[in-house]
Amino acid sequence: MSRVLITGVAGFLGARLARRMVQDGWEVVGLDLVPRVDAWRLEGVKLEYRWGACQDLHVLDAPYVVHLASQGDVPLALSAPAYTVNNNVMGTLALLEAAKRHDGLQRLVLQSSEEVYGYGPVPAKEEQSLNPTNIYGCSKAMQELMTMSYFHCWGLPMTILRSSTLIGCEMRMTQVLPIFIGQALRDEPLTVQGDGRQTRDFNPVDNHLDALLAALTTPRAVGRIINVGSGQERTIASLAQECIRATGSRSTLQFEPHRPGEKNLRVWLDISLARELLNYTPKVSFEEELERMCGWLGRELGVTPPIRVGSPFAATTLV
Repeated sequence: MSRVLITGVAGFLGARLARRMVQDGWEVVGLDLVPRVDAWRLEGVKLEYRWGACQDLHVLDAPYVVHLASQGDVPLALSAPAYTVNNNVMGTLALLEAAKRHDGLQRLVLQSSEEVYGYGPVPAKEEQSLNPTNIYGCSKAMQELMTMSYFHCWGLPMTILRSSTLIGCEMRMTQVLPIFIGQALRDEPLTVQGDGRQTRDFNPVDNHLDALLAALTTPRAVGRIINVGSGQERTIASLAQECIRATGSRSTLQFEPHRPGEKNLRVWLDISLARELLNYTPKVSFEEELERMCGWLGRELGVTPPIRVGSPFAATTLV
C-alpha cells in the first residue's frame, strides 16, 4: 500500500485508524500535538510519529492525507471559542495550503461532524443547509467550506465525511456514553442534561473506519460530502436507560439544565449516499459496542460490574 499522513493521530479515531492501516500494510505518518511518550492509544503501533501542529505544516510528503486534528470537545469549545476556532480553522488552512503545493496528492479526507447540521430536518441529508448551534459545529462548518473552496479553485482531490457520534473503548471519558456507563457501574444517578429528549446517532468506531478507508480510494468520492453514521436515532434518556440495563445497575436518572444550544435538538444522519458511493454498511451494532465498553470501563475505573439478571456480565460470571 501507499504512504498516508494522519493528523490528530494520537486521538481516539486517529489511533484506531493508524493501527488498522498499519495492519493493512500502509506506511503511516502521524502528526499530533501530544508527545509520542504520552500517545498511549498508539502503544505497539509502528509508525513515523511527528510531534507538532498542522499550523506548522509547510510540505506534505504523503500522497494520502486524513485530517482528523481538531479541538473536538464541545464543552471546551463553549468556554474557549477562540482556541477552538484557531486550532480547527487555521490548522485546516495550513494543511490545505500544504496540500495545494503537493503535486503528488491522491486524496485528502476531512473528518467533519454531525454538529454542522444543528436544528433542521432529520434524518439530515448532505444537501441541506448548515445550522450549527455551538462554536465547535461552526468551526467544523468552516473547515468544510475552506476544503470545498480548495477543491473548486485548485482541484484538490478531497472528500468530506460528516460523522455521527463515534463510540468505542478508549474514547474520551468526558463524553456522554462513558459518563453514563461509569455512573451506572457505581450505581450512581445518571446525570441527563435537559429533558433527555434530544437525540444523537451513536456509531461504533469500527463502522466509521470502514467508510473512511473506502473514501481514501473510491474515485466517485472525490469532491463529495458524505454522511457516515449508524442510521439509528437515540434519545439521551433512552441511552441512559440502555446503560442501566447493560450493567444491571440500580441507578436512576437525574435531570440537569440543558447544555447551551441543545434544547430539543435532534441529530440523526441519512447514510444513503455512503451506502451508494462507499458501499458502506454498519457492521457493528450499538449493543455490541456498549457491552464491550461496559467491560472496558469497569476495568479502567476499577469497578466490579454488578452481577444481576439482565447484565451482560452475568452470562460469563455466573457459571
